[in-house]
Amino acid sequence: MAKTILKVLGAVVALLVVALVGLGFYGSFKLNQVVDAPLPTIAAATDPEAVKHGQFVFRAVCEDCHRQDSSGRVSGGFMKGVPSIVGRVYAANITSDKQAGIGAMSDGELARAIRYGIKRDGRRHVIMASYAMSDEDLAAVMGFMRSDHALFAPYETPHPKNEISVPGRVAMALALGSVPLDRPASGLKAPPKAPTVEYGEYLARGVYECVNCHTPGLNPSKVNGSKAFTGGFKYSETATSTVYSTNLTFHATGMGGWTQEQFARAMREGVTPAGYVMRSPMRRFRGMDDVEAEALYRFLQSLPHVDNAIPLGTAGRVKAGQEGGPEKLFASLGCGSCHAEGAKFRDMLKQSRGKPTEEVARWIRNPESIMPGTQMPTYSELLDETQAHSLAGWVQQQAALIP
Repeated sequence: MAKTILKVLGAVVALLVVALVGLGFYGSFKLNQVVDAPLPTIAAATDPEAVKHGQFVFRAVCEDCHRQDSSGRVSGGFMKGVPSIVGRVYAANITSDKQAGIGAMSDGELARAIRYGIKRDGRRHVIMASYAMSDEDLAAVMGFMRSDHALFAPYETPHPKNEISVPGRVAMALALGSVPLDRPASGLKAPPKAPTVEYGEYLARGVYECVNCHTPGLNPSKVNGSKAFTGGFKYSETATSTVYSTNLTFHATGMGGWTQEQFARAMREGVTPAGYVMRSPMRRFRGMDDVEAEALYRFLQSLPHVDNAIPLGTAGRVKAGQEGGPEKLFASLGCGSCHAEGAKFRDMLKQSRGKPTEEVARWIRNPESIMPGTQMPTYSELLDETQAHSLAGWVQQQAALIP
């Protein structure tokens, strides 16, 4: 009997190994396959107002992945937040450099990359959302990407090729859907901009991609399933730090009890109604106007209120304490996720060198007043002026130690 059980177990293990190897090969095939995705007939916007709108969308949904260092450019680079088990993944260089960046890409090729997640050579990007935004919004984003903004200053150094592990290839087999997706290359229109459920759904699904991040699982079909927007997608900030996306439904385990004003503040400033700093990789939507905020709020409120308590993860929720020195504040406010030793924006602390401590303190409390669109949270309601001044002085001491 025991031998029979062992044989069965051995057969099951062997089948699992064969299945995983097969998925790994299929994932490699998907990554290397040249797909026949059409080129959208969309030109980059040139109207200043459209480009301004494109800047807001780009900084809200694109910059975080494509700006992986303190250079101030979207030069791509190694994505530290991707779990190491997947391998080494590099975000694309999307500066205006004609060799390493997007300078030589046509508008159609750039639009295809954003709409379908397809490289210039016709192969898939490894980690790249495909956006169902309207032609008008896509043209606005492209207009900003074609601008002379400092983010796109040429960066000529190419990155190494992605090194995807076997588990990573298995994940790609499950996560990469068919291309082209079920959407036209051109002709997509947004609902009229208004504080409506319909416009909010367009923002949540087509522009900000809330549904992908706040739905568990890897399969692309998840966005239309019963768990859409219920949270629980697992992120890895570092090799030892994990965070799960939040339940966006208005159940008590999600955003139940949030007012529209609290929701808008959280989206723009990165602070929850309870005073917690929203954890990376959650972005700040600095340019979100009142109409967009209300529309998104109404849509999320219209979803079924799903009971789904999300694990805290190892990256704990943080908010400023009223006791303790600046080093404790630096940790409790979550500053370390971007500025600790080894974090991708550590070198940005060097910008505080030689500046009056009062100026650095103002930056910490209200960074958006100095740099509109910044992804740094607004700490004005979490830190008083004395705390901010103390933290600023400590940051300057740390900055002096950075080579």
